[in-house]
Amino acid sequence: MADASIYDQLAKESFSDLTITQLNAGTSVTAVDQATINYWKGPLTLSRVLEASRTYAGGTLPIPESGAIVAIPVSAGDDVELQPVGSELWAIKAIFAIASGGNATGQISLTDGSVIVPFNTGITITTSGTIIDLNDVGSPPIISNSLYLNFAETGSTNPINFFVAYFKMGL
Repeated sequence: MADASIYDQLAKESFSDLTITQLNAGTSVTAVDQATINYWKGPLTLSRVLEASRTYAGGTLPIPESGAIVAIPVSAGDDVELQPVGSELWAIKAIFAIASGGNATGQISLTDGSVIVPFNTGITITTSGTIIDLNDVGSPPIISNSLYLNFAETGSTNPINFFVAYFKMGL
């Protein structure tokens, strides 16, 4: 494998599907020595292209014109997930909720699809609307395809409409 390159290892991969995990796996087969300097030019170039094409200002600022507000209707006794696609990262900026037909009780959690970790439980959602305090998690969460939000109605027969404002931080 002396003459192999990261490009040989990832030849069938579309750039839009390339992940940091794949790049790291490709580099883990090399030693840290003079003989691998030419090999490392490829991973360094690809990682820089990934950063430049998928983030804005190196990931420190939201991607311009990527902000959105999504409505998440949750029926009484049900839960719904908000999960970015692919390698996208979303910075949650605000959450607002309105109960229909009377006050409701809600819960917002982070989940990886198998474990749910609540960060805002027993929230009373009113028919006039409730602003969700994101300071309960230390700072507004950043969610990904592997760690995302779960919204639940946990204590009444009234549905809740959650509204989530976010910016994309990475593509």
